[in-house]
Amino acid sequence: MSGRRGPRKAEDRVKGLLVMLPWLMQRKKVAISEMAKQFNISESDLIEDLELAAMCGTPPYTPLELTEVYIDEGFIHVGRNKHFERRLELTSSEAFGLSLLAAAAEDIPGFSGRKELKSAVKKLRDILGEGIVDVDTESPAFLDDVTTAAATGERLAITYWTPADNSEKDRTITVRSVFTDRGHWYITADDDLSGSQRHFRVDRIRRVVHTGEHVPVVAVKAEIPSWFTDASGKTRAVLEVGAASAWVVETYPCTVLEERADGSFRVEMVVNSDHWLGRLLLRAEGDVKVVGPDSVVDLLNRTASDVLSRYANKSGN
Repeated sequence: MSGRRGPRKAEDRVKGLLVMLPWLMQRKKVAISEMAKQFNISESDLIEDLELAAMCGTPPYTPLELTEVYIDEGFIHVGRNKHFERRLELTSSEAFGLSLLAAAAEDIPGFSGRKELKSAVKKLRDILGEGIVDVDTESPAFLDDVTTAAATGERLAITYWTPADNSEKDRTITVRSVFTDRGHWYITADDDLSGSQRHFRVDRIRRVVHTGEHVPVVAVKAEIPSWFTDASGKTRAVLEVGAASAWVVETYPCTVLEERADGSFRVEMVVNSDHWLGRLLLRAEGDVKVVGPDSVVDLLNRTASDVLSRYANKSGN
């Protein structure tokens, strides 16, 4: 901050204070020489800037709204000020979180801010160090196709797999928006098969055919839906989820009834079909148990028996 001849710019002085004051607030009392050395500024410039800070505040300019800072016998003393109690620099954990978001943003098809993002990530890596962040984000096979279709209005013929009944259906859709939720990419689309607007998970699309037909593009706000808000007629299962299967709670919409100190959960989840829940229980390898209702308590055993039976039949053939 020092080393420049002539009057210092007000902008530089303010930027310096925004960094120095939170640092000073944490220490309450610091030697002038120590603080000047910490921020590479001359003692005279430091005193001048702190005198400026002491006159700054917000209406009605009462002592509580001003920066209480004074110098006595070579030491800088500072009192409480709610505006500068939290430092403005990123912590390592905050920078790491932003790096994760940046890595995900780079995978968004059609993203136009890569130059600015690259510059921001470089600054973050100055804090984190190179090689610390390694993020593997989901990039489904047909993400580019549906994103382009949302922008151009082209209708797509797709084959879509539905886990509820383990079936694949052909349908023609008009993509209206693309969004991500809980680590997966989704689209909102006008669906010819159902005659209504539906949400589809992109990684469950098995095939895409470009029809060459185009419709007017409609501006649709990409909102994450409230999954299963209408659960009428569907089973509400209560599950005991072990700590090793916390991914269930993080991946699927559910109501957490209890979160325990050991990392396990008791949750309520809307179940679209026994087939879907059975597959989930198999994936959890016994770490998720069904508490109720009675109709699905033994679903894991039934699903496992069915899988073994089909395997035995195939082996016999």
